[in-house]
Amino acid sequence: MSEHQTNRQISRLLRISAVAEGTTLLLLVFVGVPLKHGLGFSEVTRFLGPVHGLAFLTYIWAVINELSLSDQPRGWAFKAMLFSFVPGGTFWFFRRSIASAR
Repeated sequence: MSEHQTNRQISRLLRISAVAEGTTLLLLVFVGVPLKHGLGFSEVTRFLGPVHGLAFLTYIWAVINELSLSDQPRGWAFKAMLFSFVPGGTFWFFRRSIASAR
């Protein structure tokens, strides 16, 4: 496997994990929490919590992996991790990163 193919796969992993992390956080915050506290239906958060935890850990691993295998600056990785705590932040950050790379 060439170096270009390896970098492209890592970037693909990062994009997929960013979408998974962002989607599960949005579902947890805007669906799970209101159902739990508004209607007393806590099963959704019991399911989505661990799913989001796995997605978050995968995303953080992918960011660190991308940082170590590419020429991304450390500030980029810090921002990528910081925006993962904001609902919808990963979507905004990566859209902005792609737009600035053009």
